[in-house]
Amino acid sequence: MRWAAAVLLLLLVGTASADDGYFFEESIGGAAYRGELARYGGGAPKFQFGVGVRRGAWTVTGFGGALVPDFYAIDCYGPAECAAFEAPSPGLATGGIDVRKRWRLLSLQRWGRPGVYERPGVFVGLRGGPRWFFGYDALDGFSGPGIGGAASVEGDLWVMGYFVDLGIDVMRLQGPEGTLRGSTPYLIFGAKVGWL
Repeated sequence: MRWAAAVLLLLLVGTASADDGYFFEESIGGAAYRGELARYGGGAPKFQFGVGVRRGAWTVTGFGGALVPDFYAIDCYGPAECAAFEAPSPGLATGGIDVRKRWRLLSLQRWGRPGVYERPGVFVGLRGGPRWFFGYDALDGFSGPGIGGAASVEGDLWVMGYFVDLGIDVMRLQGPEGTLRGSTPYLIFGAKVGWL
C-alpha cells in the first residue's frame, strides 16, 4: 500500500498543470469514542496535519493526527476530580491517506473567458481512505487498521484556504486485552497554506 501511495503521488506531481495545487493543512476539532472504545472515555480534542497534492477536482492527502484527551486539562479540585485527572486517558494517534473529490459551488469567472474560473472559490467535497491507529496511555499497546471518510465545505483563495470536515473513522484495534472495535465521529475546522 505504501508503494501504491508513493506512485500515485509521483504521478500527480509529475503531470502538473495550471489547475494543480500543493498545500499543507492543519486542523483542530473534537471526536467522540463510540463502540467498544466508549469503555475508555467519551471523546477528545482532535488535531490533524497533512500534505496534499491536487489535480483538478481530485486531491491526495497524506496526514497524521491524534486524539488528545488531556489537552485542555489544567488543574483539579477535590479528591474525586483529582483521581480522574491522574488516571491514564485514552489517547489515539493515526496516520493515513485520503483521496478527495470536490465540486465548485461558487467562484469568480475569469474576465473574458467563459467557463474558465479563477482559483478562489467555495467548494463541497467528499474524502476518504485507509488509516492506521496507535493507542497510547489508557490504550497503550492497541493498534490496527481502519477506514474513514468525511464531507467538507472549503473556501480557497490563491495561497490560503479554510475547511470544515464532518466525518467518521472506523477501526479494529488489537491489543493486550483482545480486540477493540469502535469508531470516532468528528467535526474539525482547518486551514490550508500553499498553491491552492
